[in-house]
Amino acid sequence: MRFAILKEYVSLEREGLPSKLTVSIVGGAGRMGLLLSRVLKDRVEAIRISSRDERRAIEAAKSLGVDWTPIEEAHMSDVVVVSVPIDQTVKVCRDVGQRMSPKSLVVDLASVKSGITSSVAEQTPSPVEYLSLHPLFGPQVRDLVGKRCVAVQVRGGPLTEEFLSILTGCGVVIRRSTVEEHDRAMATVQVLHHHALLALSQTLGKITSEMQLSQYLTESLEKTLQNLESMEQNWGTISAIQRLNPYAQDVREAFAVAARESRNFDEKSRIKLQRALSLLRSP
Repeated sequence: MRFAILKEYVSLEREGLPSKLTVSIVGGAGRMGLLLSRVLKDRVEAIRISSRDERRAIEAAKSLGVDWTPIEEAHMSDVVVVSVPIDQTVKVCRDVGQRMSPKSLVVDLASVKSGITSSVAEQTPSPVEYLSLHPLFGPQVRDLVGKRCVAVQVRGGPLTEEFLSILTGCGVVIRRSTVEEHDRAMATVQVLHHHALLALSQTLGKITSEMQLSQYLTESLEKTLQNLESMEQNWGTISAIQRLNPYAQDVREAFAVAARESRNFDEKSRIKLQRALSLLRSP
């Protein structure tokens, strides 16, 4: 089974005057919420950070020089961005979206779209626009210039287009996609990647239990260990992606087959490597 990799993106230069939109970020005291607040604060009328923990929201808002608002009042902004764990996305979007006024916009940042977008669409009023985004970067980045983001437009409208324009004005590269295309691509880009790293870690664990390897680590493996450490620190998100992506089992089984076929390390292995690199890197 072949899985499409996202290739076609549209990008705009950083430009334009600040928008008059007000934006609430629910989960704004989290790392991704803080990043979005910092980047967007000079491009919109107001940023309002909300969190279940009001103390964290107040401290985060103060540190960034933006507003904060109780989570019960987050719906009063033109745009509400829901930046919470995947398992909580539907509930939070529903709770906030049902109180939002017509012609406003709710945005989620879920890494899986199947099941989530349909549930949010069903449980929020149809006059409220709904955009599902997936930032293909982590909250550790300093700015968004050149960073990729997938956009699934569920219930579009003028606010959706304006918000996407704000993001492209920040330098974000937007890829418009469908739910199915997104999840098929992410099954390869995220599920397979994480699964392969996890399999590597399990193998390393077995070998390391029999011999001391810490003094023999190459710089290449050090970088891989940093990726594994990042996975461990973000285990909630990693495991949710593995559980919720409907194509996850397909790619894990494909990995098992490929692993068995690659036991013989020869020139064919290099040809397969070159082909994979060509497919993934082609524009």
